[in-house]
Amino acid sequence: MSRHNIRLMYAGQQVLVVAGYDRPLRELFLQVFRCQESVLAGEDEIVYDSLHEPALDWTIISTLTGKLDALGIKVPATMIEAVYLDQRFTAGNIVVWHHANHSPAEV
Repeated sequence: MSRHNIRLMYAGQQVLVVAGYDRPLRELFLQVFRCQESVLAGEDEIVYDSLHEPALDWTIISTLTGKLDALGIKVPATMIEAVYLDQRFTAGNIVVWHHANHSPAEV
């Protein structure tokens, strides 16, 4: 599974956007979490999870980009390209942090 992460502002709060390719399922995925301000507050709140919409065709990148557009979330084009290439080349075991102002960093 590949995992591409970025922290952004959404609806006035910081969110963590996670997108990637799941090799065993042969599908893309998208998750958006509202980040808690305090460690004591508990787990991050799920804003969106592609698992909740299995009827959508998660085998095509336009489903992922369309859902981001519908949510009003703008991620760098390099992140979308990286997810697409992971799918195209069935990449896995990749964790990358993307940033709005500089190059991504693989962990």
